[in-house]
Amino acid sequence: MEQIAENLHFYRYEFKYFLEGERLARITKVLDNHLSRDKHCGETGDYPIRSVYFDSPDMRWFHEKRNGLEKRFKYRLRAYSHVQSGFTSPLYLELKGRDGSLVIKHRVRLPAEEFSQGLGGGAGWLRDLLYRTSLDNGVAERFIAQSFRYRLFPSVITDYNRAAWEDHTNPDFRATIDTSSIAWRTSWKGLPLGIPVPLLRGGGIVEIKFRYRIPFWFQRLVREMELTRISFSKFQRAVEAVYLSDNGTRLNRLIERRIACLR
Repeated sequence: MEQIAENLHFYRYEFKYFLEGERLARITKVLDNHLSRDKHCGETGDYPIRSVYFDSPDMRWFHEKRNGLEKRFKYRLRAYSHVQSGFTSPLYLELKGRDGSLVIKHRVRLPAEEFSQGLGGGAGWLRDLLYRTSLDNGVAERFIAQSFRYRLFPSVITDYNRAAWEDHTNPDFRATIDTSSIAWRTSWKGLPLGIPVPLLRGGGIVEIKFRYRIPFWFQRLVREMELTRISFSKFQRAVEAVYLSDNGTRLNRLIERRIACLR
């Protein structure tokens, strides 16, 4: 995964569908017929993704998502492995936002060798590293300022496997299927804690990403399969699963967030 293309800025629309069983197998076959698998898909046809989301002590960005704010954003670390003890290259800090239906994403690449044990000193350590290495980057600059303003810290982790397709004749269009999605509590170092919780029991999230148009063949597929768009946020589902599902998880959050906020 070391040679992932350095596309650092995205402006696009994202449509999601939940499918399982034969319907998921059918759409996978159609995507294979019309598109090419992303070059980073391994022998299994997919690759691992980990997202470490940041939030404030009052869960500001979780509540913005849950309440459906038209304009919102969040920060996350994006890695391409499920290593338990740290992060591997490539590693990015991402600012992902939404303006109505338009999804906006900007990211800055991080020196993964500095993260072999996670965030060495928590969010404050990450701020210092960004100040030393990426101060001329807009994402880094904004994270530094807002991490002070909102007291940001690692909030929750999602792991999943992604199969991805691209169209070499129409780079504007991309399709993905995410499966085996799980959520973790996270330490102040941004590393997994406790026992993972499944976010989807069977099936997968099919997502198309485009800036200008959806290919005719996919529009036809939507009609034939009667696909219905859904709203699905891994971040929201993960927080609900590991911190808000019962009194025990709520207590975990109170204790662990208090420790994280001291960093």
